[in-house]
Amino acid sequence: MRRVTLAARRASQYIRRPPRPRWHGPAMRAASVLLALAVGAAAALWATRSGALERLGTAMTGGALALTADAGLAVQDILVEGRVRTDSDALRAQLGVERGQPLLGVDPREARARLEQLPWVERASVARMLPGGLQIRLIERQPLALWQRAGQFVLIDRTGAVIPATEREVRQVAKERDLRVLVGEEAPRRAAALFVLLSTEPELLARVTAASWVGERRWTLHLDDRIDVLLPEENVAAAWRLLGEQTRKDALLKRAIRVIDLRLLPERIRLKLAPPPEGRGA
Repeated sequence: MRRVTLAARRASQYIRRPPRPRWHGPAMRAASVLLALAVGAAAALWATRSGALERLGTAMTGGALALTADAGLAVQDILVEGRVRTDSDALRAQLGVERGQPLLGVDPREARARLEQLPWVERASVARMLPGGLQIRLIERQPLALWQRAGQFVLIDRTGAVIPATEREVRQVAKERDLRVLVGEEAPRRAAALFVLLSTEPELLARVTAASWVGERRWTLHLDDRIDVLLPEENVAAAWRLLGEQTRKDALLKRAIRVIDLRLLPERIRLKLAPPPEGRGA
């Protein structure tokens, strides 16, 4: 038994394993690199989505943050999306982030809160993008109308809130957007609902230049800066629809009319004619 074993051992010395192909070594190294990259990307994605990265950045000391910056986790690119009217210099100052500072030292929540204090910013989001990016998304406030208040015009958004814009910005936006003028203390708060209702008659809405909230109960519309339309307190949608029908049927707005009173509906529409030009009889 021992002789056979010795013979087998001697014979095995002469048995050669097949040589590995030439591509084996490079392929294994490439696979290792790809695996490491995949693991790193997955870890970075998990850290970003789970909030672990934010908690880590908050917990780290200044010295540790400096080390992460030296290792490549420093702010290099700041990508801003959605900026139209927000001043770039004001945004940069409010953000308070400079290129080269540690990325993990940027608190996205604090940065977002600072950005949302800017006049034109309604909502903001801030996110770290490894290894050195900061992504900012802005949703700016959209001007709905001009509100005449205390002899001055201010911009309001769809919520009725005043946009704290400069006089120059107000003039520029009013010119670009051809905004309608609102009058009345409660007009801004009720404006969005009014415009939704008026949009049911697009051709009429296009001729509305201003709207006044009267007596804290109803609207008076100003068409083409020459005709006043007195809407009722109730059944406003029906009154507006009827005016649209009469306009298409009888070309009502082409007449020399100064006032269209819809407050007496459904009984009748009251019209007040415009005064004749000077020098001519009534």
